[in-house]
Amino acid sequence: MRIVYCIPHLYNSGGMERVLTQKVNWLAAHTDYEITIVTTELTPVGQSDVYFELDERVRVEAFGIDFNADYHKPILSKYIGHARRLRAYKRALINYIRANEIDLCISLGGKEVAFISTLPCRTMVEFHFAKDHRQQLLDANHTGWFWHLLGRIRTWQLVRDVRSVGQIVVLTEKDRQDWQQAGCANVKCIPNPCALNSRKSKVESRKTKKVLAVGRLHEQKGFDMLLEAWNNVQRDNVQCTKEWVLRIVGEGPQRAALEQQIRDLHLSNVVLAGRVENMVEEYAAASLFVLSSRYEGLPLALIEAMWCGVPCVSFDCPHGPAELLGDDRGWLVPAMDVEKLTQQIIYAMTHMEEAKARAQRAQEYAYEKYSEANIMPQWVQLIENM
Repeated sequence: MRIVYCIPHLYNSGGMERVLTQKVNWLAAHTDYEITIVTTELTPVGQSDVYFELDERVRVEAFGIDFNADYHKPILSKYIGHARRLRAYKRALINYIRANEIDLCISLGGKEVAFISTLPCRTMVEFHFAKDHRQQLLDANHTGWFWHLLGRIRTWQLVRDVRSVGQIVVLTEKDRQDWQQAGCANVKCIPNPCALNSRKSKVESRKTKKVLAVGRLHEQKGFDMLLEAWNNVQRDNVQCTKEWVLRIVGEGPQRAALEQQIRDLHLSNVVLAGRVENMVEEYAAASLFVLSSRYEGLPLALIEAMWCGVPCVSFDCPHGPAELLGDDRGWLVPAMDVEKLTQQIIYAMTHMEEAKARAQRAQEYAYEKYSEANIMPQWVQLIENM
Protein backbone atom coordinates (compact mmCIF):
# COMPACT_ATOMS: atom_id res chain seq x y z
CA MET A 1 0.00 0.00 0.00
CA ARG A 2 1.23 3.50 -0.86
CA ILE A 3 0.45 6.16 1.73
CA VAL A 4 0.96 9.92 1.72
CA TYR A 5 0.93 11.91 4.96
CA CYS A 6 0.38 15.67 4.66
CA ILE A 7 1.83 18.00 7.31
CA PRO A 8 2.87 21.68 7.07
CA HIS A 9 6.51 20.98 8.01
CA LEU A 10 8.89 18.66 9.84
CA TYR A 11 11.52 21.17 10.97
CA ASN A 12 9.84 21.95 14.31
CA SER A 13 10.26 20.02 17.55
CA GLY A 14 6.50 20.07 18.14
CA GLY A 15 4.29 17.23 19.28
CA MET A 16 2.62 16.68 15.92
CA GLU A 17 5.96 16.35 14.12
CA ARG A 18 7.28 14.01 16.80
CA VAL A 19 4.22 11.74 16.79
CA LEU A 20 4.11 11.52 12.98
CA THR A 21 7.81 10.63 12.85
CA GLN A 22 7.37 8.00 15.54
CA LYS A 23 4.40 6.41 13.77
CA VAL A 24 5.86 6.29 10.27
CA ASN A 25 9.12 4.88 11.63
CA TRP A 26 7.14 2.08 13.29
CA LEU A 27 5.10 1.44 10.13
CA ALA A 28 8.24 1.37 8.00
CA ALA A 29 9.79 -1.21 10.34
CA HIS A 30 6.72 -3.43 10.80
CA THR A 31 4.79 -3.26 7.50
CA ASP A 32 5.47 -3.16 3.77
CA TYR A 33 3.73 0.20 3.29
CA GLU A 34 5.45 2.70 1.00
CA ILE A 35 5.24 5.98 2.93
CA THR A 36 5.79 9.55 1.77
CA ILE A 37 5.44 12.71 3.84
CA VAL A 38 4.41 15.83 1.91
CA THR A 39 5.21 19.24 3.43
CA THR A 40 4.04 22.67 2.32
CA GLU A 41 6.14 25.22 4.24
CA LEU A 42 9.69 26.41 3.63
CA THR A 43 12.31 25.49 6.21
CA PRO A 44 13.76 28.57 7.98
CA VAL A 45 17.37 29.37 7.19
CA GLY A 46 19.73 27.53 9.49
CA GLN A 47 17.30 24.77 10.47
CA SER A 48 17.23 21.15 9.30
CA ASP A 49 14.32 20.07 7.10
CA VAL A 50 13.55 17.20 9.52
CA TYR A 51 13.97 17.69 13.28
CA PHE A 52 13.33 14.15 14.52
CA GLU A 53 15.18 11.12 13.19
CA LEU A 54 13.30 9.62 10.25
CA ASP A 55 13.57 6.08 8.89
CA GLU A 56 15.45 6.10 5.58
CA ARG A 57 12.63 4.13 3.96
CA VAL A 58 10.26 7.10 4.42
CA ARG A 59 10.35 9.69 1.64
CA VAL A 60 9.83 13.42 2.15
CA GLU A 61 8.45 15.59 -0.66
CA ALA A 62 8.72 19.33 0.00
CA PHE A 63 6.17 21.17 -2.13
CA GLY A 64 7.34 24.62 -0.99
CA ILE A 65 3.89 26.24 -1.26
CA ASP A 66 4.77 28.59 1.65
CA PHE A 67 1.39 29.55 3.09
CA ASN A 68 3.26 31.36 5.87
CA ALA A 69 4.37 34.02 3.39
CA ASP A 70 0.89 35.61 3.50
CA TYR A 71 0.46 35.49 7.28
CA HIS A 72 1.28 39.12 8.12
CA LYS A 73 -0.22 40.74 5.01
CA PRO A 74 -3.37 42.91 5.06
CA ILE A 75 -6.54 40.86 5.17
CA LEU A 76 -7.50 41.26 1.48
CA SER A 77 -3.99 40.46 0.23
CA LYS A 78 -3.84 37.59 2.68
CA TYR A 79 -7.11 36.15 1.39
CA ILE A 80 -6.10 36.44 -2.29
CA GLY A 81 -2.64 35.00 -1.67
CA HIS A 82 -4.01 32.12 0.39
CA ALA A 83 -6.56 31.21 -2.28
CA ARG A 84 -3.87 31.23 -4.96
CA ARG A 85 -1.53 29.05 -2.94
CA LEU A 86 -4.35 26.68 -2.04
CA ARG A 87 -5.16 26.13 -5.73
CA ALA A 88 -1.48 25.47 -6.44
CA TYR A 89 -1.29 23.01 -3.56
CA LYS A 90 -4.40 21.16 -4.70
CA ARG A 91 -3.01 20.77 -8.24
CA ALA A 92 0.37 19.61 -6.96
CA LEU A 93 -1.09 17.07 -4.53
CA ILE A 94 -3.54 15.62 -7.06
CA ASN A 95 -0.76 15.31 -9.64
CA TYR A 96 1.50 13.60 -7.10
CA ILE A 97 -1.22 11.13 -6.08
CA ARG A 98 -1.95 10.20 -9.69
CA ALA A 99 1.68 10.00 -10.79
CA ASN A 100 2.66 7.78 -7.87
CA GLU A 101 -0.55 5.71 -7.68
CA ILE A 102 -1.16 6.61 -4.04
CA ASP A 103 -3.76 4.46 -2.26
CA LEU A 104 -4.35 6.54 0.86
CA CYS A 105 -3.82 10.21 1.74
CA ILE A 106 -3.72 11.07 5.45
CA SER A 107 -3.99 14.72 6.44
CA LEU A 108 -2.82 15.98 9.82
CA GLY A 109 -5.31 18.83 9.63
CA GLY A 110 -3.34 21.23 7.43
CA LYS A 111 -4.48 23.33 4.47
CA GLU A 112 -5.43 20.25 2.45
CA VAL A 113 -8.53 19.67 4.60
CA ALA A 114 -10.24 22.31 2.45
CA PHE A 115 -10.18 19.96 -0.57
CA ILE A 116 -9.29 16.53 0.80
CA SER A 117 -12.63 14.96 -0.08
CA THR A 118 -11.91 15.68 -3.78
CA LEU A 119 -8.60 13.80 -3.92
CA PRO A 120 -8.37 10.78 -6.29
CA CYS A 121 -7.63 8.21 -3.55
CA ARG A 122 -8.93 7.08 -0.18
CA THR A 123 -8.69 9.82 2.44
CA MET A 124 -8.28 10.18 6.19
CA VAL A 125 -7.80 13.10 8.58
CA GLU A 126 -6.09 12.61 11.92
CA PHE A 127 -6.58 15.57 14.21
CA HIS A 128 -4.02 16.38 16.89
CA PHE A 129 -6.26 19.17 18.16
CA ALA A 130 -9.87 19.16 19.34
CA LYS A 131 -12.78 19.89 17.01
CA ASP A 132 -13.07 23.46 18.32
CA HIS A 133 -9.36 24.24 18.13
CA ARG A 134 -9.84 27.05 15.60
CA GLN A 135 -12.23 28.83 17.95
CA GLN A 136 -9.99 28.07 20.93
CA LEU A 137 -7.00 29.61 19.16
CA LEU A 138 -8.88 32.81 18.34
CA ASP A 139 -10.33 33.07 21.85
CA ALA A 140 -6.84 32.66 23.33
CA ASN A 141 -5.45 35.53 21.22
CA HIS A 142 -8.40 37.94 20.96
CA THR A 143 -11.36 39.20 22.97
CA GLY A 144 -14.80 40.32 21.81
CA TRP A 145 -17.85 38.93 20.08
CA PHE A 146 -16.42 39.32 16.56
CA TRP A 147 -13.52 36.96 17.16
CA HIS A 148 -15.70 34.47 19.00
CA LEU A 149 -18.18 34.47 16.10
CA LEU A 150 -15.33 34.09 13.60
CA GLY A 151 -14.10 31.10 15.58
CA ARG A 152 -17.53 29.46 15.39
CA ILE A 153 -17.62 30.06 11.64
CA ARG A 154 -14.15 28.58 11.20
CA THR A 155 -15.21 25.50 13.18
CA TRP A 156 -18.30 25.13 11.00
CA GLN A 157 -16.10 25.32 7.89
CA LEU A 158 -13.83 22.61 9.26
CA VAL A 159 -16.73 20.26 9.96
CA ARG A 160 -18.15 20.92 6.49
CA ASP A 161 -14.81 20.18 4.81
CA VAL A 162 -14.17 16.83 6.49
CA ARG A 163 -17.70 15.43 6.88
CA SER A 164 -17.34 13.30 3.72
CA VAL A 165 -13.74 12.19 4.35
CA GLY A 166 -13.31 8.41 4.46
CA GLN A 167 -12.16 8.41 8.08
CA ILE A 168 -11.59 10.94 10.88
CA VAL A 169 -9.25 9.95 13.72
CA VAL A 170 -9.18 11.90 16.98
CA LEU A 171 -7.24 11.57 20.22
CA THR A 172 -9.90 11.42 22.95
CA GLU A 173 -13.33 9.89 23.44
CA LYS A 174 -14.74 13.30 24.36
CA ASP A 175 -13.57 14.76 21.05
CA ARG A 176 -14.99 11.76 19.17
CA GLN A 177 -18.38 12.47 20.73
CA ASP A 178 -18.11 16.16 19.78
CA TRP A 179 -17.43 15.27 16.14
CA GLN A 180 -20.31 12.81 16.03
CA GLN A 181 -22.67 15.40 17.51
CA ALA A 182 -21.56 17.73 14.70
CA GLY A 183 -22.82 15.20 12.13
CA CYS A 184 -19.68 13.20 11.37
CA ALA A 185 -20.33 9.45 11.57
CA ASN A 186 -16.90 8.27 10.40
CA VAL A 187 -14.96 9.09 13.59
CA LYS A 188 -12.60 6.81 15.52
CA CYS A 189 -10.50 7.49 18.62
CA ILE A 190 -6.85 6.37 18.57
CA PRO A 191 -4.62 8.20 21.08
CA ASN A 192 -0.99 8.98 20.40
CA PRO A 193 1.66 6.56 21.64
CA CYS A 194 4.13 7.78 24.23
CA ALA A 195 7.40 8.84 22.61
CA LEU A 196 9.31 7.36 25.57
CA ASN A 197 7.98 3.89 24.77
CA SER A 198 11.23 1.98 25.35
CA ARG A 199 12.11 3.75 28.60
CA LYS A 200 10.38 2.52 31.73
CA SER A 201 11.31 3.36 35.30
CA LYS A 202 10.09 2.88 38.83
CA VAL A 203 8.15 5.58 40.66
CA GLU A 204 10.45 6.89 43.36
CA SER A 205 10.26 9.51 46.07
CA ARG A 206 11.46 12.69 44.40
CA LYS A 207 14.17 14.44 46.40
CA THR A 208 14.75 17.35 44.02
CA LYS A 209 12.55 20.37 44.58
CA LYS A 210 11.77 21.12 40.98
CA VAL A 211 8.44 21.81 39.28
CA LEU A 212 8.49 21.05 35.55
CA ALA A 213 6.33 22.40 32.72
CA VAL A 214 6.86 21.47 29.07
CA GLY A 215 5.51 22.91 25.82
CA ARG A 216 5.79 25.51 23.11
CA LEU A 217 5.96 29.06 24.47
CA HIS A 218 2.56 29.97 23.08
CA GLU A 219 -0.69 31.35 24.49
CA GLN A 220 -2.25 27.89 24.21
CA LYS A 221 0.07 26.49 26.88
CA GLY A 222 -0.93 29.09 29.48
CA PHE A 223 2.54 29.66 30.90
CA ASP A 224 1.48 33.22 31.73
CA MET A 225 -1.11 31.75 34.10
CA LEU A 226 1.48 29.33 35.49
CA LEU A 227 3.78 32.25 36.32
CA GLU A 228 0.90 33.98 38.10
CA ALA A 229 0.26 30.80 40.09
CA TRP A 230 3.97 30.45 40.88
CA ASN A 231 4.05 34.01 42.16
CA ASN A 232 1.12 33.11 44.41
CA VAL A 233 2.91 29.96 45.59
CA GLN A 234 5.75 32.14 46.80
CA ARG A 235 3.27 34.50 48.42
CA ASP A 236 1.44 31.74 50.31
CA ASN A 237 4.37 29.40 51.03
CA VAL A 238 7.50 31.38 51.78
CA GLN A 239 9.61 28.22 52.10
CA CYS A 240 9.04 27.54 48.39
CA THR A 241 10.87 30.76 47.55
CA LYS A 242 14.17 29.32 48.72
CA GLU A 243 13.82 25.60 48.01
CA TRP A 244 11.73 25.10 44.85
CA VAL A 245 12.43 26.00 41.23
CA LEU A 246 9.97 26.21 38.33
CA ARG A 247 11.56 24.98 35.09
CA ILE A 248 9.72 25.58 31.79
CA VAL A 249 11.10 23.57 28.87
CA GLY A 250 10.23 24.70 25.35
CA GLU A 251 10.65 27.52 22.88
CA GLY A 252 8.26 29.76 21.00
CA PRO A 253 6.94 33.23 20.16
CA GLN A 254 5.89 34.11 23.72
CA ARG A 255 9.39 33.97 25.19
CA ALA A 256 9.90 37.75 25.36
CA ALA A 257 6.50 38.28 27.01
CA LEU A 258 7.18 35.56 29.58
CA GLU A 259 10.63 36.98 30.34
CA GLN A 260 9.05 40.38 30.92
CA GLN A 261 6.40 38.83 33.18
CA ILE A 262 9.13 37.14 35.22
CA ARG A 263 10.85 40.51 35.68
CA ASP A 264 7.61 42.28 36.55
CA LEU A 265 6.78 39.67 39.21
CA HIS A 266 10.39 39.66 40.50
CA LEU A 267 10.62 35.88 40.19
CA SER A 268 14.16 34.62 40.76
CA ASN A 269 13.51 30.88 40.80
CA VAL A 270 12.05 30.39 37.31
CA VAL A 271 14.07 28.98 34.41
CA LEU A 272 13.00 29.23 30.77
CA ALA A 273 15.18 26.36 29.59
CA GLY A 274 14.42 26.46 25.86
CA ARG A 275 14.63 23.23 23.87
CA VAL A 276 16.46 20.29 25.43
CA GLU A 277 17.73 17.09 23.86
CA ASN A 278 17.06 14.61 26.67
CA MET A 279 13.55 14.89 28.06
CA VAL A 280 13.94 11.73 30.14
CA GLU A 281 16.51 13.54 32.26
CA GLU A 282 14.11 16.46 32.68
CA TYR A 283 11.32 14.22 33.95
CA ALA A 284 13.72 12.25 36.16
CA ALA A 285 14.83 15.47 37.87
CA ALA A 286 11.29 16.76 38.52
CA SER A 287 9.24 16.30 41.67
CA LEU A 288 6.06 17.70 40.14
CA PHE A 289 4.71 18.32 36.64
CA VAL A 290 2.20 21.09 35.93
CA LEU A 291 0.05 21.49 32.80
CA SER A 292 -1.43 24.99 32.55
CA SER A 293 -2.86 24.85 28.99
CA ARG A 294 -5.93 26.76 27.89
CA TYR A 295 -6.79 23.88 25.53
CA GLU A 296 -5.24 20.66 24.24
CA GLY A 297 -5.88 17.78 21.87
CA LEU A 298 -4.16 15.15 23.99
CA PRO A 299 -1.19 16.59 25.91
CA LEU A 300 1.89 14.54 25.05
CA ALA A 301 3.98 16.11 27.79
CA LEU A 302 1.41 15.04 30.40
CA ILE A 303 1.51 11.46 29.10
CA GLU A 304 5.33 11.51 29.23
CA ALA A 305 5.33 12.82 32.81
CA MET A 306 2.92 10.04 33.81
CA TRP A 307 5.09 7.49 31.96
CA CYS A 308 8.14 8.65 33.94
CA GLY A 309 6.34 8.54 37.27
CA VAL A 310 6.18 12.28 37.91
CA PRO A 311 3.19 13.45 40.03
CA CYS A 312 0.98 15.69 37.91
CA VAL A 313 -1.26 18.73 38.42
CA SER A 314 -3.29 20.01 35.47
CA PHE A 315 -5.99 22.41 34.45
CA ASP A 316 -9.10 20.50 33.45
CA CYS A 317 -8.94 22.05 29.99
CA PRO A 318 -10.45 20.59 26.82
CA HIS A 319 -9.33 17.93 25.91
CA GLY A 320 -7.32 15.14 27.51
CA PRO A 321 -6.36 15.92 31.11
CA ALA A 322 -9.59 14.57 32.59
CA GLU A 323 -9.15 11.26 30.76
CA LEU A 324 -5.50 11.04 31.74
CA LEU A 325 -5.63 12.05 35.42
CA GLY A 326 -9.07 10.75 36.38
CA ASP A 327 -9.49 8.08 39.08
CA ASP A 328 -6.93 9.77 41.35
CA ARG A 329 -4.03 9.45 38.90
CA GLY A 330 -3.15 13.10 39.54
CA TRP A 331 -4.83 16.37 40.44
CA LEU A 332 -7.23 18.33 38.22
CA VAL A 333 -8.24 21.93 38.89
CA PRO A 334 -10.87 24.02 37.06
CA ALA A 335 -9.65 25.36 33.72
CA MET A 336 -7.83 28.72 33.94
CA ASP A 337 -8.49 29.05 37.70
CA VAL A 338 -5.11 30.42 38.77
CA GLU A 339 -5.94 30.51 42.48
CA LYS A 340 -7.03 26.86 42.51
CA LEU A 341 -3.89 25.94 40.58
CA THR A 342 -1.84 27.76 43.23
CA GLN A 343 -3.50 25.83 46.05
CA GLN A 344 -3.05 22.48 44.32
CA ILE A 345 0.63 23.05 43.58
CA ILE A 346 1.25 23.87 47.25
CA TYR A 347 -0.74 20.81 48.35
CA ALA A 348 1.24 18.51 46.06
CA MET A 349 4.54 19.98 47.26
CA THR A 350 3.63 19.31 50.88
CA HIS A 351 2.03 15.86 50.42
CA MET A 352 4.66 13.97 48.44
CA GLU A 353 3.70 10.51 49.70
CA GLU A 354 0.18 11.00 48.34
CA ALA A 355 1.74 12.40 45.17
CA LYS A 356 3.86 9.26 44.81
CA ALA A 357 0.78 7.01 45.12
CA ARG A 358 -1.05 8.98 42.44
CA ALA A 359 2.02 8.89 40.20
CA GLN A 360 2.18 5.10 40.55
CA ARG A 361 -1.41 4.73 39.34
CA ALA A 362 -0.76 7.20 36.52
CA GLN A 363 2.33 5.33 35.34
CA GLU A 364 0.54 1.98 35.26
CA TYR A 365 -2.29 3.56 33.27
CA ALA A 366 0.15 5.15 30.80
CA TYR A 367 2.01 1.86 30.27
CA GLU A 368 -1.25 0.04 29.61
CA LYS A 369 -2.94 2.53 27.29
CA TYR A 370 -0.26 4.59 25.53
CA SER A 371 2.43 2.08 24.54
CA GLU A 372 3.32 1.50 20.88
CA ALA A 373 2.34 -2.15 21.36
CA ASN A 374 -1.20 -1.03 22.13
CA ILE A 375 -1.57 1.93 19.77
CA MET A 376 0.16 1.00 16.50
CA PRO A 377 -1.76 -2.25 15.76
CA GLN A 378 -4.92 -0.12 15.92
CA TRP A 379 -3.51 2.02 13.12
CA VAL A 380 -2.59 -0.99 11.00
CA GLN A 381 -6.08 -2.45 11.40
CA LEU A 382 -7.71 0.87 10.50
CA ILE A 383 -5.53 1.31 7.39
CA GLU A 384 -6.19 -2.27 6.27
CA ASN A 385 -9.94 -1.85 6.79
CA MET A 386 -9.92 1.20 4.52
